[in-house]
Parts: sequence; structure tokens; C-alpha cells
Amino acid sequence: MLNLTSKDKKINLTIIGDSLSERSSAFGLQVKLGNGFQVNDYSISGRNTVDWLNDISRPFQNSAEILIIELGTNDAYADSLYNFSEKYSLLIKEIELRSKAKLFLTAVPLSNEVAIQNKIKKNNDFIKSLSKQYSIVDLEILFEEKKKSIQLYPVTDPIHPNSVGYELIGEKYKLDILSQNSIK
Repeated sequence: MLNLTSKDKKINLTIIGDSLSERSSAFGLQVKLGNGFQVNDYSISGRNTVDWLNDISRPFQNSAEILIIELGTNDAYADSLYNFSEKYSLLIKEIELRSKAKLFLTAVPLSNEVAIQNKIKKNNDFIKSLSKQYSIVDLEILFEEKKKSIQLYPVTDPIHPNSVGYELIGEKYKLDILSQNSIK
């Protein structure tokens, strides 16, 4: 458990991600988590795991106590020779060489784009297999449960959630971060 009870210092949270985070203003986490946190979002549209391996120094401009990896959707567009689990494992190792932050790995939503859903599912299954070592934020299950009763994507964009979907994601991150720490 990461003890985040210091009242004198803001808790630095860094997000390494793609357009899901970038288009949502870091899922609104700065507001959701409050003044005790400083959210640094280094997400860039179109990025995948390999892109972040090639630009690994960028997210370490600030020291973080919490680091969210929100990747997997763009990796699903890669050809069949692309080894997501290998690349993702390398990314985690590179992060751990640079930081002692508590890692939150994200199982991303499957999206409404049918052509990539199986690849995202496979990527997510790998991420979930790391649950003994890392905290997993399971957006796949969240979206699969909620999509039965709520529209989570705009009609014109099967990849990026609508405001309701982004709100669900932000709340899920907030709950998972706060439940694993001593902040209430």
C-alpha cells in the first residue's frame, strides 16, 4: 500500500497514454482527486506502446508517486507480428528503471470498432495477467457492463467515448486510486 497521507505535499500522478486520455483532459482527475494531487498528463493521440518506448524520458519531467499506463487501443491496429505483451513488458521495465511510482495498468474499453475488439481483448488479457504485481484498472469490464444500459460512444466515433463514457472512466480511476491508498 502506498501511503499518501502527507498534507504538506501534493501527490504527483502521471498518465502515459493515448487519445483516450488526451481528449478527456486526463479523465478529469485533477478535479476528481482534488487539491492534494497534481495530475500530469503526457498522453498523445495516436501513441502506442512502441512510441512510448521511443520517447520514454518525456513522462519523467516530474517525479510521480502514482503512474497510470493507459495504452492498448492503438496497439490493436498493429499487424499480426506485433508482440504487444513483449512491448508492454519492456515499457514497464523502462518505467521502473526511472521511477518508484505505484503503477496502475489499464485494461482499456473494447471500443465500438468491431475490427479491433479481439485484439484489444487479447491485449487486456495480458494486462490483467499482471494483477499480482500491479494494480489493474479494468475499464473493459466497466464498459461491457454499462453499455447494456447507457450509450458510451458517439455515433460518429467508435473509439473515443462520449462525455458519459469519459465520466465513468474518470470515476473508476478515482475510486481505484483512492481505495488503494490511505486517502479518503
